[in-house]
Amino acid sequence: MDAGLAAVLGATVGALGTGATGLAAALLSRNTARHQVRAESMRALRESRRATYLAFAETHERYLDLLSTTLIPLGRIERFPDQREMWIEDAHKRWSRALKYRQNEVQKIRVALSLDATRSVADAALEVTARFTLLSGATRRAIEALKGQGLDTGPITPPRPGYIELLTEGGLDPKAPDLGVLQDHAQDAYNAFLRTAAAAVGENGLLPSG
Repeated sequence: MDAGLAAVLGATVGALGTGATGLAAALLSRNTARHQVRAESMRALRESRRATYLAFAETHERYLDLLSTTLIPLGRIERFPDQREMWIEDAHKRWSRALKYRQNEVQKIRVALSLDATRSVADAALEVTARFTLLSGATRRAIEALKGQGLDTGPITPPRPGYIELLTEGGLDPKAPDLGVLQDHAQDAYNAFLRTAAAAVGENGLLPSG
């Protein structure tokens, strides 16, 4: 082979090799950047969901506490019959406080969670809503029965569709369900939500301590 031609071919091959190496490096850098962006996006989504799940848990923990305190005066009526009216009014005030909290704080976080949750977490949250609604509704009806009128000072309204069916499915008397059992069911649903949400974000940061 002519020396000049060999030199030209060698230079061409060298240039092609350098170009291929540069292209490979560029593609590798591009893929790395893409993976970094994707990882950052996933991290941001995970943190956003974690914050929403935590807010839902904290809000419903407070709501359950408010509903539970309503049961305290109801449990004292039989023990202190001479103070019956006082305990009924106390229960009414506590229930109204829980209702106001639900209408404001609870409703807002439920909307936020519906926009951010995975399917499993959304299902767990729906169970929380159902169990808390049953406890709230049954407590309301217990107070109305004691007062002999609706809590809005009107007539006692009939149960909403599905209320009786849900109580019956749980083996409870629709006319006078055990509020303690409903409270336990609400707590169980809340704990199940915590476990589901913790698994969804890949850590136990949402689980209660102890």
